[in-house]
Amino acid sequence: MYSLTEAEFRIKAEPFLRQVFVNDDAFDQPFSKRVVGRLIMYPCEYCIEPPIINAIIDAAANLGDTGCYISLYNTSTSSVEPNHCYIPLEDFIEAYTMSGGLERSIDFRLSMNPYGLDSIIYSASGKWGLITSHERHGLLGGPVEFIEEIRSAVPDLDRQVYGFLGRLRMLLEACQIFPADVTRNKWLQPLLIHVYGEEKAEQILLEAKENPTTIYD
Repeated sequence: MYSLTEAEFRIKAEPFLRQVFVNDDAFDQPFSKRVVGRLIMYPCEYCIEPPIINAIIDAAANLGDTGCYISLYNTSTSSVEPNHCYIPLEDFIEAYTMSGGLERSIDFRLSMNPYGLDSIIYSASGKWGLITSHERHGLLGGPVEFIEEIRSAVPDLDRQVYGFLGRLRMLLEACQIFPADVTRNKWLQPLLIHVYGEEKAEQILLEAKENPTTIYD
């Protein structure tokens, strides 16, 4: 386990990051074309909690990975604390979830807080990644078998996109925008098409429009 300076990140980690995500915008269309399996996760709080983080690490190990990187974005590159680190998969769960105690955590050992809402956890071989946002959604991508393994461990995984749409609806209502129609967000349809393909994206948007108060349960 070790931290990386910005210069080290550019050389060691960013080339693998860009094999998964071509940009660091979870509201845009960030996946590389080589990433076939894709989905939206919600909620992604400061710490990705079990069982999903365990499923991600297990699936990564089954792809042959032995480690991954964590990068924080929308942060100052001149910060004294590092924005990037490498974690061996065998140490990841206890270091990230602090299940091994504070003294074995990423924060304690590397003086890096890995729980920024704008963060990316990604393969050290460029095979998979999870980018999260300040609106608490995440974009998870990798090979089809990687996604299928996680899906089998997290039964509600494919319904989590509706939780994200529910959050968007709540934000519209909080801003007193009525009707609170999330389908009017101009960036939403391109994002859904980017993740799910046009047919599935249209189905999700249709459900959101026809059942705005019930699909999020």
